[in-house]
Amino acid sequence: KFYRDYLPNVNKIYCCVYCQAHLAFHNDIISKSFHGSQGRAYLFNEVVNVKTGPAEERILLTGRHSVADISCASCHTVLGWKYEFAFERSQKYKEGKFIIETVHMVKDNGWDLLMQ
Repeated sequence: KFYRDYLPNVNKIYCCVYCQAHLAFHNDIISKSFHGSQGRAYLFNEVVNVKTGPAEERILLTGRHSVADISCASCHTVLGWKYEFAFERSQKYKEGKFIIETVHMVKDNGWDLLMQ
């Protein structure tokens, strides 16, 4: 049985665009300068409500990495990947971090409050 993690709505949150499961806090973004197979992507320090697949080696724009696809634990859509291991020293900061493509996310909670 699956239980969703709900992030407190005291902060800006990103959700799965398909099922609205909470994915991450805006404050957990490390960088917005990433690209996935479907366009822009964000690098997050922490995420919730995702399942991690098996790791595999891939050659990405920044070199060789061991990565594992991540999918929404609720609707099973592949959202991006987790960096398991970076072979180049300059890329080690990515290890244990998560990429989610922006096409799979929607903003929720608190975004309008900042505009007032």
